[in-house]
Amino acid sequence: MNKQKIKKLLQKDNPVVLEVGSAGGGDSLEFLKEFSQVQLYCFEPDPRAIALHKSRVQDSRCQLYEIAMSDTNGQAEFYQSSGQHPKYTSIHDWSASSSLKAPKEHLKLYPWCTFDTNIKVPTCRLDTWAEEHQIGEVDFIWADVQGAEEELIKGGLKTLSRTRYFYTEYYNKEIYQGQPNIERIKFLIPAFKDIEYYKGNVLFKNLELVDR
Repeated sequence: MNKQKIKKLLQKDNPVVLEVGSAGGGDSLEFLKEFSQVQLYCFEPDPRAIALHKSRVQDSRCQLYEIAMSDTNGQAEFYQSSGQHPKYTSIHDWSASSSLKAPKEHLKLYPWCTFDTNIKVPTCRLDTWAEEHQIGEVDFIWADVQGAEEELIKGGLKTLSRTRYFYTEYYNKEIYQGQPNIERIKFLIPAFKDIEYYKGNVLFKNLELVDR
């Protein structure tokens, strides 16, 4: 889903956007380009991606938090992906598939991608973070958490109740161990309706906010 479409959807130039799993900052830069007055809050636990994000995104409208969003506050095992992507040959250490969840079908679908290193990363519930930072209504959540969608949702139910749109990756195969499929995600957020599907992603709108 491109950012121009999101701007048309939100109909404002100063949205509050949460980017959960911001990787190296590619999407962050696109949000900053499209929305001149955006309040962009990014979350990323992988040290490699954090370093890249900091080198690429230097903008006062964007704040980066070096944490993984989950359903508990504390620490968790983080499975770092690596390997050589057959298309993006300039990337010699693939980090975009790292996850709080252990890989499962991912190992068969993408055999070039390995998970040889585990590290401990800090975790935080979205609701805890939002309360600490006095975050009110959220216009858009962009989530790319590689299989940890259920943990993100369960830790952020109050924040989601104040969120207009929720965009997340999903699979109907268990790419990561314990990953929820689309029906499970829909069950977890009954106030939301799935309105558009993209390649491996789905856009939800909060019926209690958008249509009120």
